[in-house]
Amino acid sequence: MKKTLTALLTACLFVSLTQFCVEAKQKAKTAPKTKQQQQIELKVEKPQNIKDLEQTTQAEPKKLTEEKQQAQLAQQEAQQKVSSANDKKNKKDKKNKEIKKSEKVSINAEPGFMKEKVFYLKQCDNIKIAAEIYVPKEFDKNKEYPAIIVVHPAGGVKEQTAGLYAQKLAEKGFVTLAYDAAYQGESGGEPRYVEDPASRVEDVRSAVDYLTTLPFVDKDNIGVLGICAGGGYAFNAAETEMRIKAVATVSAFDLGRARRQGLGDSIPEDQQKQKLQTVADQRTREVNGKAYKYVEYVPDSKREIPANASAMYKEGYEYYKTSRGAHPRAVNKYLFTSLDKQMAFTAFDRPESISPRAVLFIVGGNAETAYFSKEAYDKAKDPKEYFVIPNASHVALYDQTEYVAPAVDKLAEFYSKYLSSHREWVY
Repeated sequence: MKKTLTALLTACLFVSLTQFCVEAKQKAKTAPKTKQQQQIELKVEKPQNIKDLEQTTQAEPKKLTEEKQQAQLAQQEAQQKVSSANDKKNKKDKKNKEIKKSEKVSINAEPGFMKEKVFYLKQCDNIKIAAEIYVPKEFDKNKEYPAIIVVHPAGGVKEQTAGLYAQKLAEKGFVTLAYDAAYQGESGGEPRYVEDPASRVEDVRSAVDYLTTLPFVDKDNIGVLGICAGGGYAFNAAETEMRIKAVATVSAFDLGRARRQGLGDSIPEDQQKQKLQTVADQRTREVNGKAYKYVEYVPDSKREIPANASAMYKEGYEYYKTSRGAHPRAVNKYLFTSLDKQMAFTAFDRPESISPRAVLFIVGGNAETAYFSKEAYDKAKDPKEYFVIPNASHVALYDQTEYVAPAVDKLAEFYSKYLSSHREWVY
């Protein structure tokens, strides 16, 4: 009996111990892990497969690479903007340096003068101007010379009558400059063949700018000479350009008044408005994709000359379209939509404002355009001169030796007097 009881107690004790161990293991599984256990487990934990490993190791570097690329692109764009700005500045600086290059003057084969082609920048609109500078044969670059700007007619170029007068005045001892207007000849500017009086007047100012950069030019002795429409532009510029100390014109022509009212003021106001409406319609066509329209200064052929054409119109054809004065860069056309700008212009609006600077008007005795000069002369104040060359027509004064020679003599006398005696009132 005693043995049986002992066996029973032993069996109960074994069951209890077994249950205790099971419960202890369960508690151990649910108990929080120690810090050391967590660190150990984190160290040995691995992704489940290679794909997870690639995502884990490359995700963050990829994000950083994209951000770096964006930063690099932004930096490249900034550098490109700076580079573009520098390129523009360098181009402008290069053009400005060209202004300084004309200390060297090449000897031309012709007797009595030397000539060099030069280029300079028209500052207001960054257009490159082509010009020819003439100096006396006995030129000394260490001396200072009075200088004269010669402005060509509408439709002309520097190699025609402007160049002829520039050459003849250089032979008289002056430094002279003949240039192509912006948009014309060898000068830059788009669209081509614009005849805009405001631009033409600014061309004169730019020529003064250029001459002031030359060490052999007396900056207080710069004059201007304009021929035909160039005379109107030169005179108009001198009204407000105080660096011009003496003004002369040959066959002066007020292009604005002539475009509005015709030669001899023959066009009535209603026809003027019709002409402006035609210009307005053409502007509308062009801005909507149609081609530019060009018109001629003079007839392109003899058969196109109207029977009732003026002597100036007829002789203009002979000068510009025959071997007498034709030049390949004088193309005899202007942009039609610049006509409204021409009609808005008045060349001789304030002749009295030029005084005390001197003015000289040279006209042909047979010129139909002489009234432009006479009216301006009557309004101008002293010192002023009105010089008539007998028997000369408007265009004959462009190139005919018997008329050009006395005109040049008078111009040389005028500039010699007024480009050396104005210092007491220099501004």
